[in-house]
Amino acid sequence: MNIEKNTKKKLINYLLIISGLTLFLAGCKNGGDGDWERNKKVEVEPTSEDLDFLVTITTDYGDMKAVLFKDTPLHRENFVTLVKQHYYDSLLFHRVMKNFMIQGGDPDSRFADDEEDLGRGEIGYTIDSEIMKTHYHRKGALAMARKGDDVNPERASSGCQFYIVDGRGWNKDDLIDSRIDHLKLYKYFEMMIQEPEYKKITTAYQTMGSNGDQQGQKRLMRKCIPMVEKKYEVSLINRLSSKQLEAYTTVGGAPFLDEKYTVFGQVVEGLEVIDKIATQKVNRRNRPLENIKMSITIEEVPKTQTKNYLKQMGL
Repeated sequence: MNIEKNTKKKLINYLLIISGLTLFLAGCKNGGDGDWERNKKVEVEPTSEDLDFLVTITTDYGDMKAVLFKDTPLHRENFVTLVKQHYYDSLLFHRVMKNFMIQGGDPDSRFADDEEDLGRGEIGYTIDSEIMKTHYHRKGALAMARKGDDVNPERASSGCQFYIVDGRGWNKDDLIDSRIDHLKLYKYFEMMIQEPEYKKITTAYQTMGSNGDQQGQKRLMRKCIPMVEKKYEVSLINRLSSKQLEAYTTVGGAPFLDEKYTVFGQVVEGLEVIDKIATQKVNRRNRPLENIKMSITIEEVPKTQTKNYLKQMGL
């Protein structure tokens, strides 16, 4: 059975190659060191200054259209190149998590068995981080996956795997709480209440502790944040812009990912498709039980069209 599967895979690969579909999954740059050699013939800029790229991600659940950000040029160029070379066609959304995100682009998913664990496949190179505060993880954000900080402190992106944010709605209080550096707050708050001038705060805090009211202590510390920040000249909250606050409390998203991964585009049509995919049944590894294949195309459209798309999204 395994021999038959392997033979079938080899035959399909061979047919794809002779039909002109270049996959570039394992590359042979500089004598086969695993790096993918970029195709210099691919045009990664629109043919006119008045045009821009619009990406369409097609699935059995519908189409998603996305605009790519120009101020993340390395990621934009890489994605355009791969799309134009049909790299993503027939790959799977191999990791799906409701209220979080959908992820795809693993080259191993093209011919994967139904029970195969996916997510480790790569293209042979990474992309330098282009993390920007102005690009955040609102619903529909298009971002590149990457390895964790423990082995990737520079937060370089995967060369091929991407995710699209599904996320959830947030209320303002939860958003603020999620952005507080609680360890730093506790450290400076403890320093502050050692000083005599803050005796009333100290007494209230200790009384709450004696009564086992830990939530009350947390609320008190939170109320004292402006005071602590001013006294010690520190920042205890990664504050949200008005646009971020509006987005996360209306359309939703995943704010805890902000400034940790490179967001390089935004889905501007087909947000409902993300929901449809994100709610599919999955196995223990969050791989959908039914394969969700993708194909991605790119077209040139007037710049005014992409600008209007982003303006309508509040971007």
